[in-house]
Amino acid sequence: MANGQTVSVLPESFANPQGFRRGVFFSSLVVTTDQGKLRLGALPKAAGAQHYLWLQRQWLGQLQPDLVKVVSAIEALLAKGYPKTSHLTLVTQLAQQAVARFGRSPERALFPELDVSAFEKLLCWAAWGENAWQQLRQRYVKTQLATYKGFFDTVESKPLTEWQRLACVHDEDNNLVLAGAGTGKTSVMIGRAGYLLQSGQLQADEILMLAFANKAAAEMQERLELRLGDCGIRASTFHKLGKDIIARVEGKQPSLSPLAEDDKLLAKQVNDWFEQHLQAPAYQKLVLAYFQNYLYPLANPFDFASEGEYFDFILANDIRTLKSEKVKSLGECLIANYLLRLGIAYQYEAPYEHSTASLQHRQYQPDFYLPEYGIYLEFFGIDRAGNTAPYINRQQYHTEMAWKVQLHQTQGTKLICLYHYQHTEGTLYQALEQQLAALGVQADPLPDEAMLDTLREFGAITAFAALLADLLKRYRANCYEPGQLAAAIAKAPDPEKVQAALDLLLPVVDDYRRELNRHNHIDFDDMIGKAIEYVKTGRFKSRWRSILVDEFQDISEPRARLVRYLRDTASSTGNAASLFCVGDDWQAIYRFTGSDLQLTTHFTQHFGDTCITALDLTFRFNNSISAVASQFVLQNPQQVRKALNTFNQVNYPAVSLLRADNREQPGEPSRLERVLAKLNSVAAAGSSVYLLGRFGFNLPDNAELKRLSRIFPKLALSSLTIHASKGKEADYVVLLGLETGKHGFPSHKQTHPLLEALLPAAESYRFAEERRLFYVALTRARHRVYLITDMAVASEFVVELLNDKYPLELNEFDTSLSQQLFQLIKCVKCKTGTMVPRVGQFGTFFSCNKYPLCNHKERGCGKCSAAMTRQGRFKVCLNDRCNSWVPVCPKCGAEMVQRNGPYGSFWGCRNYRKEGESCHHKEQQIVYSKPQRVSEKSLY
Repeated sequence: MANGQTVSVLPESFANPQGFRRGVFFSSLVVTTDQGKLRLGALPKAAGAQHYLWLQRQWLGQLQPDLVKVVSAIEALLAKGYPKTSHLTLVTQLAQQAVARFGRSPERALFPELDVSAFEKLLCWAAWGENAWQQLRQRYVKTQLATYKGFFDTVESKPLTEWQRLACVHDEDNNLVLAGAGTGKTSVMIGRAGYLLQSGQLQADEILMLAFANKAAAEMQERLELRLGDCGIRASTFHKLGKDIIARVEGKQPSLSPLAEDDKLLAKQVNDWFEQHLQAPAYQKLVLAYFQNYLYPLANPFDFASEGEYFDFILANDIRTLKSEKVKSLGECLIANYLLRLGIAYQYEAPYEHSTASLQHRQYQPDFYLPEYGIYLEFFGIDRAGNTAPYINRQQYHTEMAWKVQLHQTQGTKLICLYHYQHTEGTLYQALEQQLAALGVQADPLPDEAMLDTLREFGAITAFAALLADLLKRYRANCYEPGQLAAAIAKAPDPEKVQAALDLLLPVVDDYRRELNRHNHIDFDDMIGKAIEYVKTGRFKSRWRSILVDEFQDISEPRARLVRYLRDTASSTGNAASLFCVGDDWQAIYRFTGSDLQLTTHFTQHFGDTCITALDLTFRFNNSISAVASQFVLQNPQQVRKALNTFNQVNYPAVSLLRADNREQPGEPSRLERVLAKLNSVAAAGSSVYLLGRFGFNLPDNAELKRLSRIFPKLALSSLTIHASKGKEADYVVLLGLETGKHGFPSHKQTHPLLEALLPAAESYRFAEERRLFYVALTRARHRVYLITDMAVASEFVVELLNDKYPLELNEFDTSLSQQLFQLIKCVKCKTGTMVPRVGQFGTFFSCNKYPLCNHKERGCGKCSAAMTRQGRFKVCLNDRCNSWVPVCPKCGAEMVQRNGPYGSFWGCRNYRKEGESCHHKEQQIVYSKPQRVSEKSLY
């Protein structure tokens, strides 16, 4: 420069198309230097142009080798096989960074000595978008399918389908294959592994195949060797993988604790530790505070739609007093337990000391009686405004309250009144103590030791120790990393309760850890937890470049974490690893073991860029079974929606329903025998038949199974729970235990709230996992499924199938009208219960199946003893061979009976008495107009 200062011209100056400007007489050059922009003006026009071209030539000549290196790196990425998103993203980034250095491709005419192909390639790659990526992938897949057609034709006993082949060839950074029941997921696993070897993309020791159970891993290994020979690939369980990682890092195989393999031994050890901690006064107080404040899940009866739903909650959570008494409300349970804590003896629902039975009232049974003090206690279900739960008649309830209060005043008996709103406001115990004191009751609270002895006497301590053993296993299985436990507590519906339980659990967890360390043992959870730690911290370096996971819908968060770390650590060494996960979200049935369905349904969010392939052709069951099963499972909107086509096509319903009374009649075949007799007459000899149940007690025992096998020798009978049948198939399936309730199907049994807090987040859709379990049961059958139920106590799932007109076979078996009219025998009081037959001292009657919570009862038909339904003011027999009817008294609701008087026969109320309280309503003539017989088609 004129002042003698030197500057450095930056290369990007020559990428600027405005760097050289040609004027009328002169030209100028604008360059970027390390001191900023510099303009060189008043240059002769021709000389300036030549000088600028020379400068560009020098710059391009220096730039070209760098660009050639970038092109070589990109071409190496593109030659690595399937165009993965990670590769293509890097290609675009590298190309765009390179293009930023030159901006546009040099003109060939100006620089004939320069090879501009590198510039042109980089400009092309920098402009690539999703469409270009897809075209690249399509070309790759088409070439691979053609090249390895022979392999895909012969790797399994039947040629792989189009979608199975696509699943094998797609090799995105993460791959999820949604394989519906019977669509050949194992064939895809074998095909994928074999294709990676055949194509030379990987060596056998770079492929990891994972299954959940030893049996599944062994079957996978057997299938590998059968189809691929001794290829060198080894199938492993997650636990074996973890154990091998630990051995590799620690230099020796770890020893497994006896506690890990013996649940009874573990439960005993936890009980011993719990009892030891109970010797400490501080721990005693924590236990007693938990039992008093947190033993039961929170629930407000006002939040339920019907009394029956609230009773279902009570039954499902097995809400009992600490003395194991069944109660009708959570409030009553809390009062009973508090009286026990205060050292006050009580009787639950003892008959009132004075007779009160009348036409309008049964014998009065107050909620509690304190025999040492002659005090009665009532817990009334009203809020501060006097409102009742929505399913309770407010006026009638207040009338009964007033009657009870007046009765005690009349008879001179002492009554304590407590209210629902005191429970919700947290003043229930205070109000109880105040009223007891006002009546002269001197509470003598049991000392902590005495209270604990009382809890032991009634089995509460033993039961809680068993719960601690389950909590210990669940806590350990979660392999918590920093912050995860706190997050789980925060998400729980009742964080204070979970924290209170953890205060009791964590000392036992420490005991367990010390026991393992003392013997230098590990358990199954350590196999996962330690492996995670060793992979995460880099102490174990993964060599696997393809990780194949079977039954992925069953994966838990810690196992997913381990897989993700293995993938990422392998990729960090330059050997990019991909995941290949095969599963079916429709068959996710193991949440109770920690399986997290979200890892499948939200796979991309958890693992990154993913290619999802759905196998849409099942070779197992026919289109009729598929129509029922698929429609049923997709009622849950959270399930991944996919079409499932069937190789086998039929034009008739293949799901049959047998509806019959579940009470066996002497000399008559059982319901199961009726189905097996039908099968024995139509099935081919040797046909396999699965008898499936939600629980083991739904199924015939070994002796009964042998007896049935002798009666029906053509059939190969097997008895399994639905969970045990997963992954299996039979010609026919008979589904048992289709009833409602805690141990029905769907099961209303509730997971303990503390265990629930340590499990993956529950789904909002009601019975979501039970619905998938029902789908699994249906899809075990090749030809036909038989459902057996008694409509009086039928499963909600069967009711749904009928009400929503699923394509069922309803006419394969004779069905009584009472079974067809199951909607008409619901309990009119609690709304969700069903009237079931019972036998009492005065003969047969019908009462709600939720007894004793719901005590509604009705007479059966006077002629045939069958159930009756309400039609207007009439009760009509549901027995289609009887159809007798009885009018109902419009005054008191009792049945009317025909009597003879001095002026002939008439109808009189059954509650008529010659003396005392009586209903005198009578009518001369009552005419019943029989409605048209209800047909099966009109019902559904």
